[in-house]
Amino acid sequence: MNKPFLIVVLTIATTLQLWGQAPQQDKDDPKKTVELPEVLVTQNKRKIKNDTISNTLKIGAPLIEIPQNIVSVSSSLLKEQGVFVLRDAARNASGVYFGLNNDVFDGAGNLYLRGFTLNGIFRNGLPSGDYRGSQDDEAVIDRIEFIKGPAGFLGSAGEAGGKINVVTKTPGNSKILNASFTGGSYNFYRASIDVGSRIKEKGFSYRFNTAYNYQQYFVDIMESRKYIIAPVVQYNFTKNTSVLAEYVLNNQTAVSGSTFTKFFAVDKLLTDDRRANYLADPGLPNSTSKAQNARIVFKHEFNDNWKMTHQSSYSKTPAETWSLLSEETYNAVGFDENGKTNRLAWKSFTNDKTLSTQFFVNGKFNTGKKIKNHILVGTEYIISKDSLYQTFGKKSFPFDINNLQYGLDRNELLDQEAFQNYRSNNNFLAVYLYNNVKIGKKLSIDFGGRYTHNKNKTIFDTDVTTFDQDAFTPRVGMSYLLDKNTAVFALYDESFMPRNGQDKQGNPFKPIRGQDKELGIKKNWFDGLLSTSVTAFHISRNNMVTQDPADPLFNKQLGQVISKGVEIDILGNITKDIAVSANYAYTKATITKDTNPAIVGQLSSFSPRELINSWVRYSFPASTIRGLSISMGHTSIIKRATNTVGTFLPDYTKLDGAIAYTKGKITTQLLLDNLTNKRYILTGDIYEGNGYYTEGTPFNFKISVSVKL
Repeated sequence: MNKPFLIVVLTIATTLQLWGQAPQQDKDDPKKTVELPEVLVTQNKRKIKNDTISNTLKIGAPLIEIPQNIVSVSSSLLKEQGVFVLRDAARNASGVYFGLNNDVFDGAGNLYLRGFTLNGIFRNGLPSGDYRGSQDDEAVIDRIEFIKGPAGFLGSAGEAGGKINVVTKTPGNSKILNASFTGGSYNFYRASIDVGSRIKEKGFSYRFNTAYNYQQYFVDIMESRKYIIAPVVQYNFTKNTSVLAEYVLNNQTAVSGSTFTKFFAVDKLLTDDRRANYLADPGLPNSTSKAQNARIVFKHEFNDNWKMTHQSSYSKTPAETWSLLSEETYNAVGFDENGKTNRLAWKSFTNDKTLSTQFFVNGKFNTGKKIKNHILVGTEYIISKDSLYQTFGKKSFPFDINNLQYGLDRNELLDQEAFQNYRSNNNFLAVYLYNNVKIGKKLSIDFGGRYTHNKNKTIFDTDVTTFDQDAFTPRVGMSYLLDKNTAVFALYDESFMPRNGQDKQGNPFKPIRGQDKELGIKKNWFDGLLSTSVTAFHISRNNMVTQDPADPLFNKQLGQVISKGVEIDILGNITKDIAVSANYAYTKATITKDTNPAIVGQLSSFSPRELINSWVRYSFPASTIRGLSISMGHTSIIKRATNTVGTFLPDYTKLDGAIAYTKGKITTQLLLDNLTNKRYILTGDIYEGNGYYTEGTPFNFKISVSVKL
């Protein structure tokens, strides 16, 4: 057994034992406090939806009155589905798709929402600052919020498709001690513990999470391990004033390589040995990622209507990845007609540092007798420094697909020469004001805007460019309650993305601007146990850079993509025994302006036309088999556009399931993934007749045992 895993297991076991050694009651001394034994209710305990949005989104209006599609997924649903990283949680919100992944550390590096790439991953309302997307582990996730549309109230810059906010675990209203152990296919095993105290009206409280994860893969050679450490301390000066400090360390190591992307002609996709790994070798140095995030939050409630929040975070995410690439293409390894190629080593080092600070005030006040205001006013300052340094090996090595041989000399692999050196420094300063006005009992008007100033300095090898850009992004929406559980809404919202560079005449490029228009209806059913929403949207992304037809060495800012679609989200309990998470998204992102007329009207790359997800859990009534539940789910992806006009990645449907049994404080769960053992492309692209793709995992299972004390 792996030593770190054993240490975590022993730590958990010791902690459980100490926790259970509570003093016994003294019946002869009535002055001593007597704690009643906990009564555990297993029926309908696992709630899969959140009734409200988190306060990290800053807006204080009720969810049904916000004119926007926001899906909030609880940690209990993530546990039920066996979700350990953000990628696997995406099935619970419509239209969320993960594109090409570069390596095993890419938590959400190429994420698409409503047809546009998403670089707006937030952690507790602050930018995550990770070039590779969110690497947050289930051990620290309390909930995940999928916000459709620009959502300027959350962050300064981002794409018009939306944002994702990961909310981490902090002290709660009850004492916590949870431990879990998981094992499964491909030598997967994991141990985690979650321990925390109850928040005090005055004094200290805490939350501590840790986890260790080891796994091999369905492809040959590769393995990875990671450990999570996440302490949180909160001090309440009074019930209205508190300060919270949080630290998260996510340390990951991959052995023998960092990716298993494949490269074949279109007619040979998914025809090779499923286990073959052409980009790995035991001689490669370990790939490492050490993501760290520290956050401090000060809150003060002046009264029931006014409160202020000041929060800051600092994140640092250095990562060094090693792989083998093709000598001919400097890309994923491909083979000639005889199945031969030459490979060379490749190293990539990225380091992203982000310091963010926010100050904002939430207030509620009335204007007259029938008008209620929920106001948000604040400011934000962000400093981010991103760097990328890549090298390639000086020597190549022959490789034969018909006779895979591994065991290259590490010293030869370490002999590298520089390929590129990239650095980017970004400063953002923003101020914003939003107001949600409730008129009477039914009508809500949401309006406001954000002014953002961005200063950028980019260094590419020896070339240095600088620019300053400003943008005002307005927002106006309306929500009308047909009854207390049903609302219709309309929204107009804008987004802003900085864009460096200039055209042939020396004119600096303008920021990329997005305009989002949407209509929708939301409804709560069965006293709020089930929520449904239907949304239609139209998004235009303007000022996109395209090639200058007069001089291919330069670009012009004439491009535009329009994305139109419909989303349906269903989340919650249909009955006390049946819970469901289901969604459907139809998205058509089309190039509407470009200097190349041949591609106008074509679909934008990577975004699927249709994406369908479902997860249904049936809990047996207490009168039959108390504590037993069965779940079934599926994912279907249809018509994924690529960089080749009119060519799509193969569609697929994948089936999953789970069986869980709770007895007292112990839950045992069997998780089943890819039940039909379907061979499918998880992510990829097709260009010039070749497919560049990562294959999905074959049938696999996990067994977990969780204990709540």
